[in-house]
Amino acid sequence: MTPVFKQSWFIVLALTAPSLALSQTPESDLLDGKFYFRVGGQAFTQYSTTLRVDSETLGRGTELNFERHAGLKEDISVARFDGGYRFTERHSMAFSYFDIDRTGSRTIDLDVKWADLIFPDGITVESRFRERILKLSYAYTFLVRPKIIMAASAGLHTMRFDAGLKALDLSRAERSTTADAPLPVFGIRGQYRFADKWRFVGQMEWFDVKTGDISGTFSDVLLSVEHDTWDRFGFGFGINSFGLDVRSGDEDLKGILDIRFDAFLVYFKGSFGFD
Repeated sequence: MTPVFKQSWFIVLALTAPSLALSQTPESDLLDGKFYFRVGGQAFTQYSTTLRVDSETLGRGTELNFERHAGLKEDISVARFDGGYRFTERHSMAFSYFDIDRTGSRTIDLDVKWADLIFPDGITVESRFRERILKLSYAYTFLVRPKIIMAASAGLHTMRFDAGLKALDLSRAERSTTADAPLPVFGIRGQYRFADKWRFVGQMEWFDVKTGDISGTFSDVLLSVEHDTWDRFGFGFGINSFGLDVRSGDEDLKGILDIRFDAFLVYFKGSFGFD
């Protein structure tokens, strides 16, 4: 669990507490228009990807940290798109999409059992790991006050990943694995107006599940500050902390997948409708 996730409950309490002293009027200028969007970039400051791929031939595979053992890049930037549709003041749908594609190479210092291949200690390997993430959720805004809004959400966090290793010696041995991870998630989100054109935005999603051959935990925390520069448009910046730990005996993936990252966000935002 990342430090940001541990502190997020205090953020939620900080958002909720001020509302107790505010007026009961349901009107709030924090509610976005009928359609809203955020377009920007996400720069990763810390990344850790550990994957183990088991096989019937070799049995239990090697837990391979792609950044440390296989030279996968950590400091990259990607585009990110978030948007949503608000049916009413209380009911809305939201989605996010980003695509992270990283490569690297390194001379490994251990024997790696990867699926049905063994990459021996001392050879140079080329690594690749791609994650395509699509999030879709429904939210009910249960608290609407002049300076604060809070909502509970439920949805699906879908991730498709492609991971591969290729030996750069004469054998050119190569293996890759692909799997989809549709994860049901629950969350809470809120906004707090702390100055005339400034707002604090917080969002947290999580799950902890064990079913059949699959067990795992997931957390995704996004904290940002936004400026309402114009009537319907503005900008924002913040941090995103993500953690996923899945242990699976499923046909798509037999092994372990552990992904953790911290990232910095900068984006342009806008909304329209409800005028």
